[in-house]
Amino acid sequence: MTIEYAVLITSTLLGIFAVWKMFWSIQEAHVGVVTRFGRYHRILQPGLNLVFPWESVFILSAQSRVVDMRFQAITLDQANVHFNCTLLFSVAGRDSVNVHRAVFSFASQGELQLSISRLVEDETRSYTAGKRQAEMIGMSSDLVDRIKKNLDGRLAEWGYRIIDLRYNNLHFDDAVMTSMTRVVAAVNEREAAEHEGEALLIRKTKDAEANGAFIHINAEAERIAWKLRGQGLAEFRREVAKGVRDAVDELQASGLDPNFLLFFMYTEALKYIAEHSKAGHTLFVSTSPAVPQEIMEQMSAFYHAATPTEHAASPTD
Repeated sequence: MTIEYAVLITSTLLGIFAVWKMFWSIQEAHVGVVTRFGRYHRILQPGLNLVFPWESVFILSAQSRVVDMRFQAITLDQANVHFNCTLLFSVAGRDSVNVHRAVFSFASQGELQLSISRLVEDETRSYTAGKRQAEMIGMSSDLVDRIKKNLDGRLAEWGYRIIDLRYNNLHFDDAVMTSMTRVVAAVNEREAAEHEGEALLIRKTKDAEANGAFIHINAEAERIAWKLRGQGLAEFRREVAKGVRDAVDELQASGLDPNFLLFFMYTEALKYIAEHSKAGHTLFVSTSPAVPQEIMEQMSAFYHAATPTEHAASPTD
């Protein structure tokens, strides 16, 4: 009885253990691959799944994976280019076709990552071999598009897909970097000199234009000023002539000799000279009684205006 009881307990425990082993818990973002007698049978989704004792389960992660790569390539003009890139990839899908390819294409995940790394290196070297040193600067987008296009089909055969590919660093050998720095500096100096020359030319041109405009404006202002001076002088002379004529008419109307006006003008001129002369304020004039008469005759002869009858008379008449 004791032996039978022990056998019953053992059988019960073995049955519970066997039933417990038939249930598999698949974590989120993972897929279970079931093989029956070594042959692919089905896939298990995240959660609790029933697996028979004659079936084996392989857990495949559907999460994104990262491969960091460092390598170098040679350009068409024999310059060494050092690359540092990061590849982000994952399983193409959780359907049975992609999961089957992802599990059985490679013996291990290490071999998969090694193959992907070699593919990226080969594509990068092939691209670099057809480019010159100067063309490699800023080529990341073109290279990424080419590699993605060439690798998408190959990775699809393995059940994977590329999520992102980035070239984090691209640099040349020290000697090449030094020469490139000198070239860039020389180009910058040349452009700076060109801009400075253009600025100097513009500044000189503007100065010349401003100087020419100033000369033109100054000449125009001087012309207008001389014109106004001439007009003022002519107006002054007309007013003087008008004043003399009016004074002569008043003298004649009063019964006086118009020559007295000339004598008054003479004495006023002497007074003005005496008052404003810088050499002195004393004028010496002759006191002879005949002098005023001679001065009036001379001034009368100077200011005498010939009449139309006198102009018409000829000396031979």
